[in-house]
Amino acid sequence: MNQPKETKLQFIRFDRGISQYNHDYYAALGLPIISNPTYIRNVYLRIARILHPDIYGFSAEEKEIATQYLAKLVNPAYNGLMREQDRTAYQGIFKLLAKRLMQRSRNIQIHSESACELVMTPSDEVYERLVTEIAKVQYQSLTKILEHTAEISELNLVYILYKQGYRHGAVNMPPVLAPMLTPKSTKSHTTNFLPPPSKPSYTYNLQYASDQQASNLQANSDETILQAQFESNDMQNASNLKANSDETILQASFESNDMQMINNRIKICEIYILQNNWKAALQDLRDILRADENNSKCLALLGVVYTNMNQPQMAKASFKRSLYLNPQEALALKHLLEFNESNVDQNSATKANSSKGDRKGIPPTIKKTPLPQKQGWLAHLLKWAFSRKS
Repeated sequence: MNQPKETKLQFIRFDRGISQYNHDYYAALGLPIISNPTYIRNVYLRIARILHPDIYGFSAEEKEIATQYLAKLVNPAYNGLMREQDRTAYQGIFKLLAKRLMQRSRNIQIHSESACELVMTPSDEVYERLVTEIAKVQYQSLTKILEHTAEISELNLVYILYKQGYRHGAVNMPPVLAPMLTPKSTKSHTTNFLPPPSKPSYTYNLQYASDQQASNLQANSDETILQAQFESNDMQNASNLKANSDETILQASFESNDMQMINNRIKICEIYILQNNWKAALQDLRDILRADENNSKCLALLGVVYTNMNQPQMAKASFKRSLYLNPQEALALKHLLEFNESNVDQNSATKANSSKGDRKGIPPTIKKTPLPQKQGWLAHLLKWAFSRKS
């Protein structure tokens, strides 16, 4: 017996901070992005007790609002952060988001005073202090929950940009963030940055990172690899400047960055598929195809998603298109063969059932009368004997 599918509640999103680009589960729980699993669980239990309908509020309306926040904001955030694999993939998405914003975005407005303060004085200590201060009052009032959560999401956005090398106001640094307020007694630290390169460059690099950030990158193998890659790209671009114009170099840089971004987004879609998050994978794969309609790997993954969403015709078309572009695409070839085998089995079963139905559906008047069987010598003898007695 088919059980009804559970309806997934829509996570509450905002138009500020990380939440305007992706789910911000850390902001929903009032957590710094660097929080460990034990702390995440303790904070979740504390918030769940506050919003529980048997505890929160006096009126039925207040209990209903608190329950909605618990179901659509707190619980989805905890479920998204409770597993180590999901949490690692989620933080990887933050890194990709920060890099993309540094490459393409301009003047993202920062409204809260605390986030503006972090823009001007970026550091791990300031970030943790500001998030903790807001988290203390985040769920004290139903009317302030969304506002406080949006403030933390802005802090998270500033923080992930800071960790990827962004410094507001640095020479030759693209104006990614636009603080809307001027914090009190806050000074810009743009004078402490490393000197800019001889040629202005608006592609992503780590040359503006502080000495402390550079030492952290050396301790982290993944960050060290990224730094080496971007430094080698900078050296290559510098040599190409002698033979090409600045405009040509910038165009080539953006094209290579686009390809790298597409490959990274495809990896994220593979993570969504492993998590059976078909809706998110479908949306991202469609966005990738808008940018690169001839990506055979993306089309093959799209066919897998359609298969699991019970859309076989769309899946088959995606697999065929993928193999047309790249006949060696193993994923599309494998699933298309499975499609053909399943169709053969279904067709044979359908023919067998139809033939049985045809035999059962023949009216008695049309059925063939059995031919008289040949009688043996014993039958003739008995018939002759009975005829003599009569």
